[in-house]
Amino acid sequence: MRKVLRLAWSFLWESPVRVALTITATAAATCLVIWIASGYDALEKTFDDYANLAMGRYELAVAPIEQKEEKFVPPEVLDDLRSDPVVANADPMWAVRAEVIPPKSASPAARDKDNSDNNGPPTGYGGGPNIRRPGSLPGTLLMITDAPEAPFEMLRGDWLSTEESDVPQVVVRTETAQRMGIDVGDMLTLKQNDQDHKLQVIGILDAPKLRGAGDSALPILAPSKGEIFLTQSAVERILTDTPKISLIAVSLKEETDINTFRFGWAPKLSSYATPVQFQQAFEVEEALDQSSSAANVRLQSFAATGVSMLVAFLVVLCTLSMGVNERIRQYAILRSLSFTRFQIAQLITLEGLFLGGLGFLTGLGISYLALLAVGMAASRVLDHGVTLGRHSVLLGMAATLGGAFIASIIPAYGATRVKPIDAMSPRVEDAGEEQFSRIGFLVGLVLIAVNPVLTFLVPPPFEAGIPVLMTIGFASMAIGFILISPAIVAGVDRWISPVLARWMGIDPKLLACQITSHLWRTVGASISLAVGVGLFIGIQVWGFTMLEGFIPGPWAPNALVQFNSGGLSRSEANAVVDIPGINPERSFPIVVEQPRMREDLTNSAERASVIRQDNIVLVGIDASRAFSGSDPFLKFEWVEGNPEEASKKLVSGRGCIVPDHFLRETGLKIGDTFALVPPENAKKVVAYEIAGAVKLPGWHWQTKLTGFRTRTHRAAALVFANYDPVARDFDLPQASHVWFDFASSDADPQQIQNLASQFYTKRVQMQGTGTTPMEEAEVSVIPVNQIRERTRGAARRWIWLVSQVPLIASLIASIGVLNVFLASVRARRWEFGVLRGIGITSSTIIRAVLAEGILIGIVAGILSVGFGIMCGWCGCGIAQYMSFFGGMQPDLVIPWEAVTIGLVGLIILATLSAAWPAYLIGKIRPLVLLQEGRGSF
Repeated sequence: MRKVLRLAWSFLWESPVRVALTITATAAATCLVIWIASGYDALEKTFDDYANLAMGRYELAVAPIEQKEEKFVPPEVLDDLRSDPVVANADPMWAVRAEVIPPKSASPAARDKDNSDNNGPPTGYGGGPNIRRPGSLPGTLLMITDAPEAPFEMLRGDWLSTEESDVPQVVVRTETAQRMGIDVGDMLTLKQNDQDHKLQVIGILDAPKLRGAGDSALPILAPSKGEIFLTQSAVERILTDTPKISLIAVSLKEETDINTFRFGWAPKLSSYATPVQFQQAFEVEEALDQSSSAANVRLQSFAATGVSMLVAFLVVLCTLSMGVNERIRQYAILRSLSFTRFQIAQLITLEGLFLGGLGFLTGLGISYLALLAVGMAASRVLDHGVTLGRHSVLLGMAATLGGAFIASIIPAYGATRVKPIDAMSPRVEDAGEEQFSRIGFLVGLVLIAVNPVLTFLVPPPFEAGIPVLMTIGFASMAIGFILISPAIVAGVDRWISPVLARWMGIDPKLLACQITSHLWRTVGASISLAVGVGLFIGIQVWGFTMLEGFIPGPWAPNALVQFNSGGLSRSEANAVVDIPGINPERSFPIVVEQPRMREDLTNSAERASVIRQDNIVLVGIDASRAFSGSDPFLKFEWVEGNPEEASKKLVSGRGCIVPDHFLRETGLKIGDTFALVPPENAKKVVAYEIAGAVKLPGWHWQTKLTGFRTRTHRAAALVFANYDPVARDFDLPQASHVWFDFASSDADPQQIQNLASQFYTKRVQMQGTGTTPMEEAEVSVIPVNQIRERTRGAARRWIWLVSQVPLIASLIASIGVLNVFLASVRARRWEFGVLRGIGITSSTIIRAVLAEGILIGIVAGILSVGFGIMCGWCGCGIAQYMSFFGGMQPDLVIPWEAVTIGLVGLIILATLSAAWPAYLIGKIRPLVLLQEGRGSF
């Protein structure tokens, strides 16, 4: 084994430039993996911390659906939750506001701590609760709970005990203690019913400070909102009210899927006397979404590892293959000197591992220095900094050493086929024409077709089978493109090579068969370049195709007026049409509600997605004018039914128009009914009949950015019905929005908003006492183009951010292609010498090598476009079954601008890879080239 090691090390350094380039490429691949994995690790910690801000040690909170008047959680909800076997704890909490006064003299410890933290006296309430911050609610929020453990870590002191004490004991959150200037042992005074009650502080709760200021930081009830915590027994001695449940904080047992639990319980929560729901205000829901994303970032780092492993594999494979081809006679001599086939294979494998190991160590050192610098520069963004963790190091090692080991298998197998007799006669590579296999081309086409067939024609019968079918489909497609690569090389050589030769002023005969004479070397270089750009195009196609389902289509009117509080009666809302800039003939007051479906028709409890939810957004609009006519207000593309008949059903009763995906997900059809539960009156269940189905591209973002989602964060569909039934069924006496078209193309949305705000303010003041604050009466005008631009802008930034990894992979792979060109030019030195001897100029030789690089770039471009479009198309198809945002089934979108950028960059990269070898061969004199002789390689 020792002699094999020494021989492998010596063989490695026979071509130091080639080795240096290979180590550079593998080091770059290592840096790519470590960079992404370390960044994701840091983001995962940050997301997890933020997700825990609102709930503390609890995962969820159950509270009443937002009502017009204060409601409380029915006691039976607590009993049912505690009987669920996956619930670890269900702790009821009662939120009460009361006036709490701190002692006249604050604790010195608290005062010193407060001053050291804030460099001055406490801000906010100042001397007491009577001085309120702008926008805050009066009094201090008391959180009454008998929870056995603190919802957050204790900074000082002890958590509440249910044992009786002479003076009621309380725990104060850190921020409140600093504001009041109090500490453990201090006494507070609670004023209630003209009586003063003493409270003793026994602990300081390290509840984190939520983002934002005051009560607007998190506009829902959550454990983190409590300022002073005390037990129910203590409250009974102070308050005369009967204890109630404002929210139930829920923690789940380990290994419990939080989404399955949430959506499984959702139908039950709607059935109680007071409908309740899991807290889903945007801040908490986004935190939970971020937490779910943080759980998936490790998968993304695995994907980056796979890409880097593929790049390392291709780079090392090219290097080892060239070394094996150049040392055929040396291996034959070793065989004649008693080396076995296994030892030859060991020799090649060790050489590959040396390349991967040196690249890994180099990349590890560079990554450590880079992450150290980034961690110092971005310490404010990444709360935990960026570290070179075990996870990222192992992934980097897997990418480079794993890729190098796999890459050594093919050349090792080729080297074992060398016979001792080959030492006397060097192997001559067969002509490219003879190596091209038509059978292989046909088999490749069949394998490429496997993926779309499995994705679109043979959908998986169950969710567990999706990864298996996806692996089979994409692996078959990748192998198929490899098998058709020789045919593409032959086609480019035959059809494009003569054209390129004339364009570059080269004799076509000089360029003929240059890329097919070493067919598999050309295929290897082309695939190396095509991998990164192909993935880039695939991400672009997948991203923009998926995006199309979220861009509001031509069905959406020009703009929407949103009343931020209350609303206007239907007759008053109709007066909005008189505002200049609004088309009075195309202006409709609407009412919006977000009721839950009585039955989980979309099976959201099994697998929730963007369209598999337990509720819908229901819009009430004048159906007699909005849907029918030669120029309808809502220009739907009808899938089932027609506007005339559907409008009649809507006007005559509880008919509705649903998006086509709603029928697909629920299994309903035209004429079927589904039951809805009004959020304000759970006992009154109403049924709506499906009168038509339409395509509604972009409905999701249309409802997200216009205030249509009034109850929860997600909805299964946007459904349209007649105004009167919706207003009556869901007790909506006032229109919350006005949907309209502009009177002209140059209408100013900001001017319309200003005039609408003035109009609304006057109406609100006329209805009330005339003292309604101006900020409460403001309205928002939301143009649909603004929604489109905002959605496209955010999506483009995200798609291009994700696309950076494949582009970097292409840059790394180009180093391996440079190695291929160096070896190719070096192997043809004698041939170039002969050409120079018969009068071919060095300029022509340089142009010929550059043209060879361009041809390889064209082959790689064809492979990239085909592979990328197929990947993106099939990726969108498989997303319908796997992705949370799948199910929209949008039409295929090919972003030709991005594809063109990728192809142009690819050809430039291939040309640059050939530039240095072309320059080197061009400056060598003909005599030097001829002196090496034909048998030098």
